[in-house]
Amino acid sequence: MKKIFLIVLIISASVTFAQQINIPIRVTDGAASDTVRFGLDPTATDGIDPSLNEFELPPSPPSGIFDARFVGDGIGIPIGQGMKRDYRAGGTNTSGQRIHRLKYQVGSGSSIRLSWSNIPTNITVRMQDIVVGFIIDTTFTGTGTYLLTNPNGITSLKFTVTYYQPTLLNVKLIQEGLYLPLQNILNASDTCRLYLRQSVSPFSIVDSAKSVIDSNTFTGSFFLKIAPSGTYYLAVKHRNGLETWSRTGGEAIIREDTLNYDFTDDSSKAFGNNLKLTETIYCIYSGDCNQDGLINSTDKLQLIGKLGSDGYIPEDINGNGFVNAIDRATLVSNLGRSKITP
Repeated sequence: MKKIFLIVLIISASVTFAQQINIPIRVTDGAASDTVRFGLDPTATDGIDPSLNEFELPPSPPSGIFDARFVGDGIGIPIGQGMKRDYRAGGTNTSGQRIHRLKYQVGSGSSIRLSWSNIPTNITVRMQDIVVGFIIDTTFTGTGTYLLTNPNGITSLKFTVTYYQPTLLNVKLIQEGLYLPLQNILNASDTCRLYLRQSVSPFSIVDSAKSVIDSNTFTGSFFLKIAPSGTYYLAVKHRNGLETWSRTGGEAIIREDTLNYDFTDDSSKAFGNNLKLTETIYCIYSGDCNQDGLINSTDKLQLIGKLGSDGYIPEDINGNGFVNAIDRATLVSNLGRSKITP
């Protein structure tokens, strides 16, 4: 009768300091356990690095005694009998792949379960069996669990770790209420959130990021960590601005690349031409205080209820820290406007 055993791998990732990525894996067969680690360090080599607490282990123990280690067999890594730690050259600015091989030996366990937590979103791990590569073939990041049975005597796993750098979107936009045409600046720099949405129905959100729109350049830099390469709509939201989507068809975005997008130079840059011309520049409509996608009497009543109030609140349309008749006038000028989406 073939023995089915359990190994629990609990993966918790962390960036221990600015230039090192450290991902511990706890391996247990339900009775004994150990922790191995992989990641990146700027001083690391593909070999054994004592300065990073990498040391070659003795040969694997006899059958029936639990053991877990990284080995270099089959992947061209010169680490002898194996190590508990396997760091490779790189750091937080690294992109690309690193391959590790985890070898384990069961003691008295009887089944396998893998659990992981806190893998950063810009790191993915593809786990495959060493035998053929498709008996076990799954990719994980973040937090999750994977049940693994081993009827074929699989005792090694290949980890293909992919490190991604963020995709940078430099977006130029102007919130109408904050714009001072004579000076050609914003009254204040303010935060916007950008949502990356699929270009086909149901236009689901794939990624998002926040940035402060600079009062002089009208530009914010949004760093996206999850979205793969593809075509997406850019949807921008501001605390009292009307949600605005990018032009028809979406934008081609390449992961880890940079895209510059300007909402201010042409009304067609917004889906449905949903921008307001102020002097010679296009702005996002202001006045959607409750962020329901429509500027209407509900927003107007909400603002009237805050007249005389101060602070960082959505009813302060012009960003001067005080709600007054000027804010009300801007909102009223946009009554009936709504977000336009595919």
